[in-house]
Amino acid sequence: MASIIEASSTLRKRKHLKRGINFTVMVVGQSGTGRSTFINTLCGQQVVDVSTTVMLPTDTSTDIELQLREETVELEDDEGVKIQLNIIDTPGFGDSLDNTPSFELISDYIRHQYDEILLEESRVRRNPRFKDGRVHACLYLINPTGHGLKEIDVEVIRQLGPIVNVIPVISKSDSLTPEELRLNKRLIMDDIDKYQLPIYYFPFDEADISEEDYRTNTYLRTLVPFSIIGSNDVDELPDGSVIRGRKYPWGTLDVEDASISDFVVLRNTLLISHLHELKDYTHEILYERYRTEALSGESLPHTGVPPKTSGGDSRRGAPSQSSSTQQQYSSGGDHMLPPAENGTPHHQQSNSQDTYLAREEQIKLEEERLRAFEERVQQELVYKRKELLMREQELRDIEDRLEKEARMKQELDIQ
Repeated sequence: MASIIEASSTLRKRKHLKRGINFTVMVVGQSGTGRSTFINTLCGQQVVDVSTTVMLPTDTSTDIELQLREETVELEDDEGVKIQLNIIDTPGFGDSLDNTPSFELISDYIRHQYDEILLEESRVRRNPRFKDGRVHACLYLINPTGHGLKEIDVEVIRQLGPIVNVIPVISKSDSLTPEELRLNKRLIMDDIDKYQLPIYYFPFDEADISEEDYRTNTYLRTLVPFSIIGSNDVDELPDGSVIRGRKYPWGTLDVEDASISDFVVLRNTLLISHLHELKDYTHEILYERYRTEALSGESLPHTGVPPKTSGGDSRRGAPSQSSSTQQQYSSGGDHMLPPAENGTPHHQQSNSQDTYLAREEQIKLEEERLRAFEERVQQELVYKRKELLMREQELRDIEDRLEKEARMKQELDIQ
């Protein structure tokens, strides 16, 4: 019996190695953050061209169109496990005066992948070759300013955090001194805590985790946001060793040196230690939450206001107030507003009305989403019908050709 189990386990592993692991990473960052260079460094090869958009003095345009560019690279680790790494690049992000369309395009793309899964799950006959296009990790590159987060950084993380695993990364960290880098990390984490931004902070259940995994996740939390250095050049040192490095007047810097960059730790985290954790969290938490809200219509439009905690905000020293003793003042003075005729306080009526309007807006959004589903299904049916008609025409053409050949052969035999 044991030999049968071992053989079955070996067969499953062999199939798993042959099929490989599908993993999707989105890299978001403004021009100049080293986004393309980081992608090439992560994959260890030239995947995307390093290009820079230059605004000429005669160019009066204030909007640069965001593009979502997908590249697929097959990687293989030391144990022979193949990883089909799907990289989604975002050239043009953050380069316009109004970047709201860029936020919407990225979030709509991520939601569309969830919709595709939801649509596939609802089919009577599912496609065995269906490709899961969900984004498992979103690396958000932050400029090394030496300060905290900018307004665009806060808004991006706030909008993308609820639907994808956002991992903040300080790019080009070699432009900061060690002291400036430590300060930059602390200020960024202070802003993340202040605005309650949803990032992937390596969650774990203390009651159900091994000691090794506990130490690993605790260590990774101390590195967030990760600081990285990228390079497109591979250099050979005098001792014959080959490194991926950046050349300076004083020497060559190895971007994979863990003492000066978190790049190796981040790469191993994405592709080795936490690859399955990121996939599981995407499926079990983020997608399930999206699925529940999409099917039940319970989700409300995101207002950007962090949720209130019971007992007041202890970090800001805000006192806790009971709803029965909380007083409502008008904006024009210190006199209290009288209660409504039905005895319901005005603020409760206002909240109920806001909730009703928000629910109506959500219903409209869900109706639009369902119409989009129906349109895609109709388009797919039309495409299938056209394909079927083409196949039928091809069969008729083959039958006519065979019939003609048979008649010609019969005529030749008679002669």
